[in-house]
Amino acid sequence: MNDQTQEILSTIRNELSGKNTLFLAPVDSFVERLVYFYVSRLLKEEPEKTIVWLCLSASRDKILTRFEDFGFDIDHKGRVFFIDIDAPGKEHHDDTFYCSSVADYTKMASHISNIFQDHSNSLLLIDNMNVLASDTMQVVENFIKFIETKVAENEGSILSMLSKNILPSENEVLITSFFDVVIEITNVGEIHAEIGLKDFDFRYSVEEGSIELEPMKKKIKRDRLKILIVDDEPDIPELLKLSLISEPYDFIVAHNGEEAIELTLKELPDLILLDIMMPDMDGYEVVEHLKKSKAAKDIPVIMISAKTAVEDKVKGMELGIDDYISKPFDKREVKARIKMVMRRLGWTVEE
Repeated sequence: MNDQTQEILSTIRNELSGKNTLFLAPVDSFVERLVYFYVSRLLKEEPEKTIVWLCLSASRDKILTRFEDFGFDIDHKGRVFFIDIDAPGKEHHDDTFYCSSVADYTKMASHISNIFQDHSNSLLLIDNMNVLASDTMQVVENFIKFIETKVAENEGSILSMLSKNILPSENEVLITSFFDVVIEITNVGEIHAEIGLKDFDFRYSVEEGSIELEPMKKKIKRDRLKILIVDDEPDIPELLKLSLISEPYDFIVAHNGEEAIELTLKELPDLILLDIMMPDMDGYEVVEHLKKSKAAKDIPVIMISAKTAVEDKVKGMELGIDDYISKPFDKREVKARIKMVMRRLGWTVEE
C-alpha cells in the first residue's frame, strides 16, 4: 500500500469515526473487496477496535476465507465476533453467536446488544443490507432503529453494503436514510462521499491483488449542458433560451412544480433554473422533493424569482440551492451565474 493510499484511508477513517456508514455500489463493482480492505486496515491500525460481523450473505468461515482470497492478513482472534446462521451439523466456534435464520431479528438484536455492552466503541458490520431489505420494510426499520440505539449507547458505529438498483427506489431511499454517510462507488473505479460539509472523491484500482487509492476531482465532461427551466409564465423560458442562445446549452421546460419533478427524474438535467412562485407547488417545495431523491439530490439549482427579500434567499440557501437570481434579470448575470455554479462543480467542455 503506497503512502497516498494510506493517507486517504486514514482521512476516511477519521471522518467516519462514530458515524453509521453505507457503501452503495452497483452489483458488479469491487465494493466487497473494498470493505474487506477497509476492515483489515482498521484491525491493523486501531488495536482497541472490535468488529461485530452480522453474517447475512456469507458464513463466518466464508468471510475469513475471503480475507485470505483478497490477500488481507488479519488477526481475528479476540478482535472479530460473528453473528452467523446456524444449520444442522455446522461446526460452532467460540467467537460466533448463532441465529436460526436471517429473519431471526430478536436473536440478532439480542446478540448485538450483549456484545456491544461488553465491547464498547466497536464497529457493527452488516454484510449485505439487500438481504435484510427483502423482508417487510416496517420490520426491517424497527430492527435497524433498535440496533442503531444499542450501538450508539455503547459509542459504536455501523458499516454496511447495499447494491444499487436492486430494491424498489422507495426501499433504497429508506435504507440509505438509516445511515449518516453514504459512500457511492461506481463500476468504473470511482468513490464519492459527502461527510458533513466535505466532499470526497477518489479513484481506486486493484493491482496485483492490492487496492490503491488516489484523489480525483469530479468533473462534468460534456460538449453541452442540459438545463431544465421551470416557470409558470410561458414567456420566461423563451426569454431565458433567447438570452443563452450562444451558449452550449440544450433546454427542457416545465410549467409547474409537478412537471418539474417528473422531468427532472426522467431527464436528469445538469442544472435547474427554478421559479419560486408557482400555483400548484412553489419552488421551495420542488427543491425539498428533489433533495429526497438519490438520483436528483445533487443536481444544482439556481432560483430565479421576483421575491427579493433576504429571508426568501436565505430559505432557498437553507434548502440547498446553489444560487439566486432576481427578476427582472439581466442576461449577462444569468450567463455569469450559470458558469460560476457549473465551474464550481468542475464542468469542462469535452475536447
